[in-house]
Amino acid sequence: MNAAQVHLLTVHIPVIGCWGLSILFILAQFFRDDRLFKISCWLFLTLLLAATIAYFSGPLAYDLLKESYSVKKETVEFHAILARSGLLAMVVLAMVVGNALLQGFQGEKIPGWQRWTILVSMLLLSIFWGVVAHWGGLIRHPEIQYSISKPIEEPKIQQTTD
Repeated sequence: MNAAQVHLLTVHIPVIGCWGLSILFILAQFFRDDRLFKISCWLFLTLLLAATIAYFSGPLAYDLLKESYSVKKETVEFHAILARSGLLAMVVLAMVVGNALLQGFQGEKIPGWQRWTILVSMLLLSIFWGVVAHWGGLIRHPEIQYSISKPIEEPKIQQTTD
């Protein structure tokens, strides 16, 4: 398996997983279910691992692609900047999630503000990963690129002289 295959395999996990975890965190908050909340926290840390693998396999995947396909370097660089930002946001959120798990291990109640912070952050992260995925799709899927359509020219009406 080459780097491009590893990248494509792992990159979809955080993108889709963040949306799924957002739903789980919403359900945990709505039903006030500590067990579901802790399971969601552990799943988030698993997503962070997949996102890390995807991020570090990205440059190697680019090296393989640029030799065989015409790839816009600007698009790849912007995608890489967004991916780095998303990964760093996940690391920061992982610290908050890890703190919540430690509080749970020590028998402390996880405060409501911390649960809401995790939930809102997950929703924002889900949206952000969607943007990162879109820019990643532009690298090999030019059909989804934004283009400005040209205005339709009005047909010229020929005047008849009688």
